[in-house]
Amino acid sequence: MNLKDSISFFFFGNVCTGCGSSQKFDPWLCSSCKEELIACGERPIWPGKEDAICLYPMNSLTRKLVLAMKYKGMQKIASYLVAHSSVGRKGEALQILESWGKNMAFLPVPVHSARMRERGYNQSEQAAFELALQCNGKLQTNILKRRVYKPSQTLLGSSARSLNVAGAFEAKNAENLESQSGIVVVDDVYTTGATTTSCTRALKRAGFEKIKVCALLYELPASAAMDMAADKKLGWRTERD
Repeated sequence: MNLKDSISFFFFGNVCTGCGSSQKFDPWLCSSCKEELIACGERPIWPGKEDAICLYPMNSLTRKLVLAMKYKGMQKIASYLVAHSSVGRKGEALQILESWGKNMAFLPVPVHSARMRERGYNQSEQAAFELALQCNGKLQTNILKRRVYKPSQTLLGSSARSLNVAGAFEAKNAENLESQSGIVVVDDVYTTGATTTSCTRALKRAGFEKIKVCALLYELPASAAMDMAADKKLGWRTERD
């Protein structure tokens, strides 16, 4: 085992996050699962809005990755997902992001301080960092702030989700975006878009314009509740937006 493999083994274990096999992986997926991931991210998904795209569908493989990213301390999976999507592979998603504007500011959906203390990181910030890197944009983490902690939205309908995050965010420091041509709000999972819509409204109240959305995964609202039930059986403490 070389040094790279040894480090990977120490931090991430010795099995593929996707299929559980003990084949060589880099550092989370074996070659077969990696090929499957690349195929899943070949084209972005439009979740019903022309100003929002998602890089992958939620399926068995991507769901395992996002759960590991959020609840097993594997925050770098966010960058891994971006790098192996059609953004990192210079495909359609990158072309869409570049068409939205040059020198864009990438704003991660902020987590509440209580969640940050519990988890130690914001996975959306990691995704925003990688997107900014791929698109020659700039990561901005001091514009959006989550004002209040909100419970899980998984079992809520679309209207209830919107109410649940209404007023949860505020925007400030407009002077920090004077040189940016627009904003991309970055989230990990997009279900109904309630969270990113709440962020967008906060930004607009603060006077920002040209606001877009990019999420790592798109999950159909109907499947989110079923996944939540399955997660509870496995002992996962999960929440979705």
